[in-house]
Amino acid sequence: ETYGEKAWRKLKEEPLVPIGTFLTVGAFTMAAIRLRQRDSRSLNYWMRMRVAAQALTIAAVCAYYWGSGKEHEGTQPRAVDELEAKRDGHNDKERVEFEGRLKAAEAQWKKE
Repeated sequence: ETYGEKAWRKLKEEPLVPIGTFLTVGAFTMAAIRLRQRDSRSLNYWMRMRVAAQALTIAAVCAYYWGSGKEHEGTQPRAVDELEAKRDGHNDKERVEFEGRLKAAEAQWKKE
């Protein structure tokens, strides 16, 4: 799974997190603009909106994390299973190569 595929999968699984992130960044950007314009009333409004958006984003992350823990209770994550399968395949390949070298060394030793 590439980085882009993983990001797209996570976006589909947890759509509120990126939305909250964009809202937080947007509110912060507006606050920065208002700060530059020295509009303190509007600046305070946008800073409050940033805090609210950030709180909702954190709540969404916690909700998805808590929900995924209940969903996968007692099972390993898919990534762990994939890593174990890859490791086992690599170990099998190394074992076959080692046995080949061992047989060649034994044959060489018998000739001498």
